Amino acid sequence: MQTKRASGRHGSRELAAREKATRKRALALLSDLRRGDSSYSELLREHRLDTRTAHKYLGRDLLGGTGGDRVRASKADRRARELMFPMSFGDVPLRIRGSGAATKLSNFFQDRDKLLRGKLSANDFEVKWRGVRVAGRELFANAAEILRMADADVLKMEHLYASVGPER
Repeated sequence: MQTKRASGRHGSRELAAREKATRKRALALLSDLRRGDSSYSELLREHRLDTRTAHKYLGRDLLGGTGGDRVRASKADRRARELMFPMSFGDVPLRIRGSGAATKLSNFFQDRDKLLRGKLSANDFEVKWRGVRVAGRELFANAAEILRMADADVLKMEHLYASVGPER
């Protein structure tokens, strides 16, 4: 029996959306596995994935699993992510490669949020972040200007992950 495949522009868009959702679940599994929340098999069930699909999307970021070894996550990866990057005129989407750089950028945004809420002094913020580079670019760490941009409603903390394009 032959099955019908979706053809045309609309059918391929639906498939791409399904693959994106599966990839997103696989990346969430990887994050949870790194955090040590649960075992690999429990996380597969939680994220509605099978091991073949997890390996398809995560590849070398999953270690072990042969000869009775437990499956574990690599400590870091070199995956490209579209993240918001702080610039002098506001946050712009930028392709960032690697979990270490993404973590550093996340820590910056957490500290910037503390600065904006008055939980971190402008001096402490600037001492910590002035001159720090991520992905070959310097983070914008001028506290006075950041506070001015926040007052002008230029900074948006809602979406640090940009929805600009697919991973390369």
